[in-house]
Amino acid sequence: MRHTIVKLTGLLVVLALTLAGCNLIGIDPMMQLDEDTAKLDKDYATVVAEYEGGTVTKGDALGRFASMYSYYAQMYSMFGMNMTSDVVENVKQEAVEAVVESVAVAGELEKRGLSLSEDKLAEVQKTADENYKSAYDNFYQNAQGKGDVKARQAEYDMYANGYSKDTFYNTQLDQANHELLEETVKAEIPDLTDEEMQAAYDEKVEEDKSQYADNANAFQTAMSSEDEIIAWIPEGYRTVKHILVKPEEDVINALTDARTALSAAKDALKEYEDELAALNDKDDDADADEAAADEGEEAEAEDAEDAEAEETEAPRTAEDIQADIDSAKADIEAKQKAADEAEAACLASVKDKTDEIYAKIEAGEDFAALIEEYGEDPGMKNEPTASRGYYVCAQHGNWDEGFNAGAMSLEKVGDVTMTPVVSGSGVHIIRYESDVPAGPVALEDIREKLHDTTLEERRDEHYDDTLSGLVEALKPVYHLEAFNIA
Repeated sequence: MRHTIVKLTGLLVVLALTLAGCNLIGIDPMMQLDEDTAKLDKDYATVVAEYEGGTVTKGDALGRFASMYSYYAQMYSMFGMNMTSDVVENVKQEAVEAVVESVAVAGELEKRGLSLSEDKLAEVQKTADENYKSAYDNFYQNAQGKGDVKARQAEYDMYANGYSKDTFYNTQLDQANHELLEETVKAEIPDLTDEEMQAAYDEKVEEDKSQYADNANAFQTAMSSEDEIIAWIPEGYRTVKHILVKPEEDVINALTDARTALSAAKDALKEYEDELAALNDKDDDADADEAAADEGEEAEAEDAEDAEAEETEAPRTAEDIQADIDSAKADIEAKQKAADEAEAACLASVKDKTDEIYAKIEAGEDFAALIEEYGEDPGMKNEPTASRGYYVCAQHGNWDEGFNAGAMSLEKVGDVTMTPVVSGSGVHIIRYESDVPAGPVALEDIREKLHDTTLEERRDEHYDDTLSGLVEALKPVYHLEAFNIA
């Protein structure tokens, strides 16, 4: 019995060890994550760039790549597009170059004896910690496992995507270093002298003259921007303000559809007329060739080629094309009638309101106050157009043709369109505000904005040149082929 018990005990021990052995060879999640992290460490040690005094590893650049990739992906998604492999390669290059640039910046700050203050470093650390926690919380929500395993999995998932505490800290530190060097370098460019200011003005005048002389669209767009500096104004401009009254959506949509159909019909007519003109020109050329046929074999060859082409293509005759022209004209007449009816419907739908506005205008009420009370165009309530109005000329440019024609029909400053004007936006009551002097705008009128813009451009250029020089001095060599992205 004793031997039996001993044997049984021994068997149980062996069984226990066997079972324990089975547990030992089971996959420990934490050990597996440690192994996977070690593999990433090895991969992240891959050198993707060299420079004098150091190297850039994949791990150094991966965080920047991830941030840039996310940004570009969102931009492409907004326009319904997918990022191509070429775009991804460019993002990889930008990420690695950004690391080299940060090295150059840090080196230059050290050379100049500059460093971030303790308060700034504390701010950097605080922001980095906040950003890390926000990212960690997002990864944690999607991590597998429970308790410590889930927390460790979240850290690993972040690391696999290029993020770590160091990543967030270095990003904030690099940004602060860039700002410190930028402020220092830009301060090296002094304020503009009077001579430099005059030269900047003269250059701007010539630039605007070249850009706007024959481009109403560009000029009108520029004049609608509060930040744009205009130093030269083309001939023939006036400013207008208007009260926009919008009909119901279905009414304005019916007008838009009718006008679109009319425009398409006119385009079709133009194509037929061009086709007929081309055929007539060809017939004239054929007559001339026939008259000169005895001048050489070249003319005969050309006639033969023309005849062969005619047999192959079976071209339409002038009668065929003329029939299409007649049909297109009838179509235009019908569509013009439909457009006129849609326009009349627009006017009728807001007649009570426009009559009310006209009554107040005739009673002498302030037009600006009426814009505020009735107007539905945001441009008449936002600067700079709220103050100076819209710039219009004989060429409608960006404006609806109907609106532009109504604005240009007014004879003198202060006149108002006593018949409402219909456009694709609605019904307008337009007031002629001022004539715009053509030619150069006085320097004093734009001095402050031109000064600030010019000085900032020069300082930006100086900083960009300095930064480029610092990077070039490192003599970087890139190995982007080693920057593999799973």
